[in-house]
Amino acid sequence: MPVKKTINFEKFIEALQVGAFRSTIGPKAKIVYANKAFLDMLGCTASKAETMLVADLFTEPRKARPFNTLFSHQGYVREYEVQLKGKNGRSFWCALSATTTTEGKKKYCDVVVSDISLRKRCEREAVESKELFQSIFQNTAAVITVANQHDKIVAWNPYTEKLLGLEKGDLFNLHVKELYPPKEWRKIQDIRKKHRGILPDIQTKVYRTDKKAVDVHLSISVLKDAEGEKVGSIGIMQDITEQKKFEGALVQAKHAAEEANKAKSMFLANMSHEVRTPMNTIMGMLDLTLDTELGEEQRENLSVAKDATDSLLGLINDILDLSRVESGKLQLENIEFHLTNVARSVCKGLSVLAKEKNLDLVLDLEDGLPELIEGDPVRLRQILINLINNAIKFTHKGKITVVIKVEKKMENDVMLLFSVVDEGIGIPKDKHDTVFQVFAQADETTTRRFGGTGLGLAICKRLAEMMGGEIWVDSVESKGSTFSFTAKFKVIKWKVSSDEDFKGASAVNGKFNDEHLKGLKILLAEDNLVNQKIAIRMLEKVGCVVEAVDNGKSVVDLALTKPFDLILMDSNMPEMDGIEATKMIRKNEEKTGTHIPILAFTARAMNEDRQNCMEAGMDGYVTKPIEREKMFEEIINASRKGR
Repeated sequence: MPVKKTINFEKFIEALQVGAFRSTIGPKAKIVYANKAFLDMLGCTASKAETMLVADLFTEPRKARPFNTLFSHQGYVREYEVQLKGKNGRSFWCALSATTTTEGKKKYCDVVVSDISLRKRCEREAVESKELFQSIFQNTAAVITVANQHDKIVAWNPYTEKLLGLEKGDLFNLHVKELYPPKEWRKIQDIRKKHRGILPDIQTKVYRTDKKAVDVHLSISVLKDAEGEKVGSIGIMQDITEQKKFEGALVQAKHAAEEANKAKSMFLANMSHEVRTPMNTIMGMLDLTLDTELGEEQRENLSVAKDATDSLLGLINDILDLSRVESGKLQLENIEFHLTNVARSVCKGLSVLAKEKNLDLVLDLEDGLPELIEGDPVRLRQILINLINNAIKFTHKGKITVVIKVEKKMENDVMLLFSVVDEGIGIPKDKHDTVFQVFAQADETTTRRFGGTGLGLAICKRLAEMMGGEIWVDSVESKGSTFSFTAKFKVIKWKVSSDEDFKGASAVNGKFNDEHLKGLKILLAEDNLVNQKIAIRMLEKVGCVVEAVDNGKSVVDLALTKPFDLILMDSNMPEMDGIEATKMIRKNEEKTGTHIPILAFTARAMNEDRQNCMEAGMDGYVTKPIEREKMFEEIINASRKGR
């Protein structure tokens, strides 16, 4: 039978912000009343609660016994912490406070229930945090020391003893300065003063008991109490001995690599010079001899020798280019040039090779190409020559077509698409990517049948990528190949005329036009008398007037006293080298306001050599062995600028 409640009791119980209930007393105590706050904790109705035993409230019935025992002995309970069953089957932590109440002849137990779940969770997290800190503190492979406000050590982790070789008795109350060499401690204190006791991560040294210094990373943080007052500091040291050794090894390895690279560059430069100098003599003499009247057998023999020297020169150039590309020393130039002029010049130069195999070489310049662009014409020419040379080599009949068109227009730039289409032997599909790898060819028999090193296409790939494009091949075995590449250039001038000479498809052939060379007064500086003789004969053959000297001092003297249209300047000469001679000539020109074109005429073909010549004030660069048409073209271009 429900207990009779007075109005005052009911108002008091319902006004409580905590849970409360009344129950009978005894082992099978039963709930007779529960306020709304407690019903909310249980997640049940009043009628349901009044059918429950007090023992039913506990998550485990056995946990009710200590509460009942305590209550029966004392008649009251204060803050008994236990878990009760809550709503949705979930338990919750609460604190039970109980007292005995008498109404008439009956005694009841009045219980106040405070939900302490949040407090319990905070306590649990604090314990876990403390345990985690202790675990980190005890097991971290770094020195951790805690010092008081007087910088005396009061706590430390086990690794501290291991690294420093100290015992517990040695560490307690030890001043932290005793851990460091005096000079390092002064540095630490100076930094701490600037940062209000805090030490950012620095590299320093600490002493072991055996007086051996250990390299460490050190940081110090300030410890403060609740009022913000400094009560000590915590220092963390990380042993970086192995790191320092590794860094030292890296420095040594870097130095060794730089020395090796320097030696490699010097070797390549010297080999380039030493190989090119005799090559110039051989090729020059072959060219001059082939221009004379010869018997059929003599001409054939000399032509074979000429082809062999051309192949050798190509190999030397490929190896040097690949070395420069892979070492990152090859840099593209940005100069203005006529796209169509470069394309036609390349095709004209290779038309002779095509005609020897009865092949037609066709240049197809599509409508809408820019007239003047900015980029590296030398490297563009190099890619085109390599692709067309390959097409001629692997094609036995038919034609070869060089197509140039606009791939994409941008605000100030243009992406051009270049394609070389042949009707040759083709490439197996599984070899399409292989051909662009260093020393790779489509077939191992290719080298035996056609020659070559497999460097050319690898260099083309790298050059195309440096120009902001890519290169690829489409090919069907036995039917032909199309090698295509894209390259990005800055547009200086779009084509505005409709000059038919530069539009559509046209067969190209022809011989070098030497009219522009006739009558040019050239001062030749070359200390190798054989190479001097070859150059003189080549230049005089096309109508140039040549005066030769064999040292830099004579070049300067003649340049200041006689009028010349151009100077061919060897970089390595006795008394004064070509670089110094050029600088002296340019310095004098600052007073006279004149400018005589100077072309480097050298067997040194490394990029650094070229850069040195251009920085000295030269206008162009002709490398040995002399390729006559390239030399003549450089002379014409430079002499036009000088006029």
